[in-house]
Amino acid sequence: MSNFRSETETKELHRKILTAATALFIQKGYERTKITDIAKLSGVPKSKILYEMNSKEEILCLLVRKFLDGVTSKSDRVAKELTDDQVLILLANEVLQLYMAEMNEDMRNLYLSGYSMPKTSEEVLKRRTDMMYEAFSETFKNFTWNDFYETEIASMGIMRAYMTVPCGIYFTIEAKSKRLVTMLLRIYKAEDEKITEAISFIEKIDFATVAKEAVQSVFDELDIKMQSAKRKVQNEA
Repeated sequence: MSNFRSETETKELHRKILTAATALFIQKGYERTKITDIAKLSGVPKSKILYEMNSKEEILCLLVRKFLDGVTSKSDRVAKELTDDQVLILLANEVLQLYMAEMNEDMRNLYLSGYSMPKTSEEVLKRRTDMMYEAFSETFKNFTWNDFYETEIASMGIMRAYMTVPCGIYFTIEAKSKRLVTMLLRIYKAEDEKITEAISFIEKIDFATVAKEAVQSVFDELDIKMQSAKRKVQNEA
């Protein structure tokens, strides 16, 4: 009997693992979730999970990658309908992540885990560096990729800080978005006119709706819903 597994079977196996992990990360948090929990909920043996994905952080890394792909796809589609300016398109991506993290505490904690764990945060950092390099390389012709990488360490820290602090009546998501855009452009020495243009641009986009669509697209791919995920974990407890 052959032990060969098709690509379709591999994708389905990974989907089961990621679906269970997402449900658990949402309900229990990343730190409190164990591989044994994921194995129990997914029906995939712990040994097979570790063989396929090596560690819990690797699972988080794959999940964060899916969310970031969803963010980029949605934000690019919406932003490119309004502009071909790479800087503005990039900023739409940044603001959309804020809105996704602000949807509820579960999403905030999931994002913060992705921005905090060593392997995952390094992947996020490199991804941000690639995007900044593409957006600002014409402005900073003497900047190498490494220069952008070093700058993005600070930029990423700003992004994580804004994700950490919840919005309220004195600091709305709209105000937070404008402040984030201003701070990021200041790092890259943008002139006041560009900052004004960027703020005006993000005001044209319904980020709340786009954020829901981006999250739902990932959940649909994993065949999971936020509330049903919580109930499933609670029933398994």
